[in-house]
Amino acid sequence: MNMRRPKLARDTAWLAASDGLAIILGLISQIILAKALLQSDYGLLVVILDAFATMYILIDAGLPTLLARDVPRHPGASRIAVQRVLKLQLCIALPFLVLSALVATSIWNEVELSLLVVCASIAFGQIMSYPHKAMLRAVGEARIESGLKLLERLLTTVFYWIFLTNGYNSPTIYACGFSIGVFISLIGTLCIGEWYSRSDDSNLPNDWKSNKSLVIAALPFAITLGVLPYVTKLQKFLLAGFSNYEDVGLYHVAQLAWVAGLMLPQAMRAALLPYLGEVRNSEHRFARRMSLAHHWTLAILPIGLVAGHTIVYFAIPQFFDAEYSSAIHIFDILLAGWAMTLLAIPWYVALQAGNNPWRFTLLITMIVVVSLIAGWLLIPEFGVMGAAWASLIGCCIMLSASKLLCGDEDFMTDGLAIVCVATCYFLSIESWLAAIGLITVIPAKNSIEILLAQRHSFEEE
Repeated sequence: MNMRRPKLARDTAWLAASDGLAIILGLISQIILAKALLQSDYGLLVVILDAFATMYILIDAGLPTLLARDVPRHPGASRIAVQRVLKLQLCIALPFLVLSALVATSIWNEVELSLLVVCASIAFGQIMSYPHKAMLRAVGEARIESGLKLLERLLTTVFYWIFLTNGYNSPTIYACGFSIGVFISLIGTLCIGEWYSRSDDSNLPNDWKSNKSLVIAALPFAITLGVLPYVTKLQKFLLAGFSNYEDVGLYHVAQLAWVAGLMLPQAMRAALLPYLGEVRNSEHRFARRMSLAHHWTLAILPIGLVAGHTIVYFAIPQFFDAEYSSAIHIFDILLAGWAMTLLAIPWYVALQAGNNPWRFTLLITMIVVVSLIAGWLLIPEFGVMGAAWASLIGCCIMLSASKLLCGDEDFMTDGLAIVCVATCYFLSIESWLAAIGLITVIPAKNSIEILLAQRHSFEEE
């Protein structure tokens, strides 16, 4: 079987398409949960799932990121690499499983133990699928990874629908449906991942010579992953502490739409890491591939702003009950965060793929610290809207700090960021001044022209 190479446009298209479908199914799942559960039970389930995902993310240890970065240069060693990573992660998992059990039962001592166990199994199953998914992406098989991710969401949605039509209203039952989807997808990922992996050679970079050197090389990403979940989950935890689970549920509905929009930036980041990792030792080719990603983000920006607001404006009243209607205004603030995240992609991934990954660790730490301070100050005063502004502030730090750490002085992107924040603010207060967002069409048009004019040379890169 001929092995494919990572390609930015192709792999982004596959990942974005599957993520788009998965997001649609995910939204259907959340609508089902919102209808089936009390708002307090819905908020509780969200917080517990997020808590276990946050605790278990350290099992990742940054190792799948190394797979995505290094395997594109040594695809023949993909099987050796992914098996080593999986064994290491299983060893790392044992103390985290014990620790999470103690922490969860002490925090939620009045919650059914079965709900905690099932939520823990969901987070664990998802984490253990990451190595083979990263390996598939690294050998140019993002299409396979896409299908496997979609399978999990499809199965989960089907089970949710079955439970709803049968009148179940227990969060534990719905968590069980989620866990079945996760583990069927995990089994498929392990089997298909092994099929597509290769052991034609054993040559890997020096970082892979021993388990010790491998863990040390992954340490910047491991530390980063320890704080990365807080980028999206921190405000919900703060709301749970300063307010109540009803506000968590309201914010979560707005964030669902935001996360749906993030599927494209996330897909592009996932595809860009092996694409940049393949040429990380060639400064010229690295810069050209960053330029390609930059032009794609500019081309997508105005489409996302317009489509995001329009879809959410009509979708939330249509699919959610009246108590969630204010989620539209919350989403409009988060939409500016989506724009910051999109614009930050080239520099964000360059820090991951570059020769000093500790800068990436510093970036994520800065985002979380600033988001924490902002949420701590804003949420007690402004509630759910304060959480949205705190999230936006964190996204702004993502853009500005990633550029700073890369030594880039691209002022045009900074100007676009200001325009996007202003646009989304005026959208949130339903002002005609939101039309200033049309300015973003100008750089989008220029980038599309550049991409079309240089598409052949970019493909060669």
